[in-house]
Amino acid sequence: MNYKEPLANINTLDCCDLGIAYQCNYKCRMCHFWQNNPLNEDNVLSIEEWKEVLKQLPQLPKNDNLMVNFAGPGETFLRKGIFSLIKYGRQLKLKIQVISNGSLISEDICREISDAGLEFLCLSLDSLNPKTHDYLRGVDGAQERVLQAIENMARYSSETKIGINTVINGMNLDEIAELTEWAQRNERISHINFQAITQPFSFTEASDELWFKDENKGFLWPLNESLIHKTIDCLIGFKGLGYKIADSVQQLNNFREYFLNPLQFIKNGRCNLGKGNVLIIDPAGNVSICSLVGIIDNLRKQMNLSKILSSEDAFLHKKNINVCRRNCHLVVSCYYQEE
Repeated sequence: MNYKEPLANINTLDCCDLGIAYQCNYKCRMCHFWQNNPLNEDNVLSIEEWKEVLKQLPQLPKNDNLMVNFAGPGETFLRKGIFSLIKYGRQLKLKIQVISNGSLISEDICREISDAGLEFLCLSLDSLNPKTHDYLRGVDGAQERVLQAIENMARYSSETKIGINTVINGMNLDEIAELTEWAQRNERISHINFQAITQPFSFTEASDELWFKDENKGFLWPLNESLIHKTIDCLIGFKGLGYKIADSVQQLNNFREYFLNPLQFIKNGRCNLGKGNVLIIDPAGNVSICSLVGIIDNLRKQMNLSKILSSEDAFLHKKNINVCRRNCHLVVSCYYQEE
C-alpha cells in the first residue's frame, strides 16, 4: 500500500448527511428500521455533540454549495432540540436541509421552522393517490398530512424552499407522471427528486443483490417493462420541457437500466463515492463515506472530523468503495453523479 499523504484524503465535500433522527412514527415498506431499531437516547449523539459536528464542518475542504442534510433513519421532527440545531447551523452559514415524512408539520412547527431560519425542507411523497402513498408509508392519512404540511408551510414559513422526494417502485410506477405534473403546477414546490427503489433499509438484514425476488419485498420491484419505458420516457420529456425535476437525464436513463437489469452495475467506471466528496454520520456517531462498505471511526471515540477523514482508515475505506460494484441506494439514487 502506498499511503504517504494523509491530508490528501480529505476531498472537497459536496454533501453531508447527518443522522439526527433515530425514532420514527411510520412503518414504511421501503424501510425496516422501525421493526428492528436498536437506537435510544443513550447510544446516539446528543444535540450538543451534533453542534460540535456542525462547528467542524466549515473547517473541512468543502464546496461553496455544500448541503447539510438533517435526516434519519427516523423522522427528523421527532428529535428534541432539532430547532436549536437548525438555528446553530444557520449561524455557521451552513446550508441546511431537513428530510421529513411531513407528519408533524403543524402550524406551530412551521413557525419554529421559520424562526430557526431553515432554508430547505424535503418531504416524502410517493403518489397523489392516498391509497398508494399511505400503503407505502404504512400509516393511514400519511398523504393527507404531506399536503397539509405544504399548505401550513405556505402560510407560516413561506421563505423555506420545499422539495418533494419520490421513490419510484412497482406500486407507484403508473402514477409518477401525474405526481410530476402536480409538482410542476404547485408554486410552493421548488423541485421534485426521484429515487429508484433499492433493498429496503434495515439494521439487521444483510445486503442481498436478489432482494427483489423475496416474496415479502418483491411487490416493490417494477416488473412491467413497457411501463418502465413509458414512465422514464415521460420524465425525460418533462425534463426537456423545463419541468422542475432535479434528476439529470442520465440518471433517469440509469433508473431504466437498473430496473431492467438490476444486477448490471449502472456506472461505467467506479462508484463515485470513492471520490470522498460525501460525508455520512449516523445517529450513533459512526463516520463513513459509504455506510454499506463500513465505518471509518466513531465521533465519541474521536470528535475530530479532520483527523478521521485524513486517516489511513479513511484511505482504506475509499479504496474498498472503488472496487465495489453493487447497485445500492447510494450509487443509484442518493449520491448519483454524472460520469
